[in-house]
Amino acid sequence: METEISNAELALLSLIVEQPRHAYEIEQVIEERNMRSWTEIGFSSIYRVLSKLEQAGWLSGKMEPPKGRGPARKVYHLTPAGKKMWQQASLQTLAKPKREYSSFLLGLDNLGALPPKRAQQAIQTYLKDQQATHKFLSQAVEEHPMRENFYIGIFFDYLLHQLAAEIKWLKKLNERLEKQPKALDHKRRSE
Repeated sequence: METEISNAELALLSLIVEQPRHAYEIEQVIEERNMRSWTEIGFSSIYRVLSKLEQAGWLSGKMEPPKGRGPARKVYHLTPAGKKMWQQASLQTLAKPKREYSSFLLGLDNLGALPPKRAQQAIQTYLKDQQATHKFLSQAVEEHPMRENFYIGIFFDYLLHQLAAEIKWLKKLNERLEKQPKALDHKRRSE
């Protein structure tokens, strides 16, 4: 029987697999890596998720004296059960990723009922946003201190290819919408 864990739980386990960390350090790494742009992990949920992982026996937390000034912090370490769960969940996400449904698909489904010009403007807005994201990510890859790391390279390569494919498709969709006669005229395609 496989135990389901959330993306947030797997993300935190993954960061602690790298090295033991306290909650504030985890937040810093999440920000540094811009993780919120590709996985769901809220700032306010970090402590709650860490507590849940500790209660499950996948993490052990112990108070450690501060390095320099500041308060003692609870540093989380992976337990053997936590490492097993992390590995199992990571392999599961590679073999059978959870299907995430984009709200964009709902918009596409309603495309035939929308005023053509406004629909095209909305598509243009999304296209520009994706292009900006691609540009930002490309620059981030160039500036990332670990860009030479084989596995980080694979990660960024996947994201960039996914964005590039979507940008290409959005451009083709835009061309199709420009050529489309006003036959749509606010009618759904099934009518």
